[in-house]
Amino acid sequence: MEQASRWQLFNTSWTLHRLSPLHHAKDFETLLNNETALKAYATRLRDQLTGDVLAGLHSAATIAEDDSLSKTGALQDCRWEFFATEPSAGNNPRSTTSSFPGILVTLEYENITYKGALLSEVDSNLQPRTGVTALPLLLTKFPNALRQTFITFLTSNFDTYVSNLRLSSTFLCAGLEGFVAGLEGVVVEDVIKELQLTLAFSPSVAPALRNVNVGIPRGSLVGFLREEKGTLKGKGKSIQRKNRVPLIANLTAYLETHLAMNVDLDGSRQDKVARQHVRLSKVACAAFVLGSEGRMKLVVDDRRAGEGDEDEEQEAPSLRASETLLRAVIRRAMIGDQVTT
Repeated sequence: MEQASRWQLFNTSWTLHRLSPLHHAKDFETLLNNETALKAYATRLRDQLTGDVLAGLHSAATIAEDDSLSKTGALQDCRWEFFATEPSAGNNPRSTTSSFPGILVTLEYENITYKGALLSEVDSNLQPRTGVTALPLLLTKFPNALRQTFITFLTSNFDTYVSNLRLSSTFLCAGLEGFVAGLEGVVVEDVIKELQLTLAFSPSVAPALRNVNVGIPRGSLVGFLREEKGTLKGKGKSIQRKNRVPLIANLTAYLETHLAMNVDLDGSRQDKVARQHVRLSKVACAAFVLGSEGRMKLVVDDRRAGEGDEDEEQEAPSLRASETLLRAVIRRAMIGDQVTT
C-alpha cells in the first residue's frame, strides 16, 4: 500500500480539531498499518460522498448552496494512507528522521484535491487497547460542507467526538518562542523575516476595537531577541539555544513603555486583569501562521522538500522547528479544550 509523506503536512492552511480515540473493534482490531482497514474506510467514505446513502450534509442541495463544492467536479479518488517513516534528508547522518504517526485522507475531485490528516505525536500511545486508536489532532483542508460531512463520517464509524481546537494566548506565545529557540545554527531573521502579531481585546474594555496588528519588521526583529543584558541573539550570528527566548517579554515591555498598554500575553506576569482583556490571537511570519481560532500553516521550501542540497544545513533547523511546533499542537489536542487566556 502506498504511504503518505510527512511533506503533505506542510504548505497547507489547516483547520484544527481535537479528536477523541477512534473505536474500530467492531470492524478491525488495528487501524494503522492495516491496508485492509484503510481501504475499507476509504470505500465507505467514497460511497457516502457519491452514493445514494448521503448523510444529507453533502446532498445536491448542499452542493448547490456551497459555491466551492459546486465547482469541484466529480469525485475521482478517495484514499486513506498511513504516514511513512522518512529517511534523513540527503542521507546526512546529522539529520534527524521524523515521522508523524497517523492517517492522510485525500479526496481527488476533477478540479481540486482536498485532504485531511489524523495525527499523533508518538507511536507508544496510539493503541491503548485492541480496537482503539488515539489520533488526537485532526487537520482538514476542506470547504465547510465537506468538512461537516467528513466529521459526521468519523463520528458514525468510530464513535469519536470531534471539537474545535482553540489555541490560547499562552500557547501562541510559547509556540512562537519555541520555534525561534529551535533555530539553532540559523540567522533568525532569514527564516522569520517580518513578524505580524494580532492582539485581540475584550469587548468590555474596547467595544469598538476588535484587534490591533503589531508588525515587527525584519530589521527590528533582532532587537526583540536581545537578552536584558544586551546579549545579541540573531543578526550576524547563529542563534544559541536558551531555556527561554525573550521575545514576548521584550514586546510586552515595549508596548507598556511606548503605548501605555499593560498586557500579559503569555501569563508570565500573573496579571489576571491584563490577561483577561488583552490576548495574542494570531502569529504570522514567513515560516508559519498560527491562529487562536484553530488555524495553522507551516511553510517549507517545497523545492527542497526531502532533497539534500547546498542549503541543507540552513533548511534542517527550520524544518525541525516546524516539526516541533506541530508536535506542540498535537500535545495541545491531547489535553482537550481547556480554555485559557
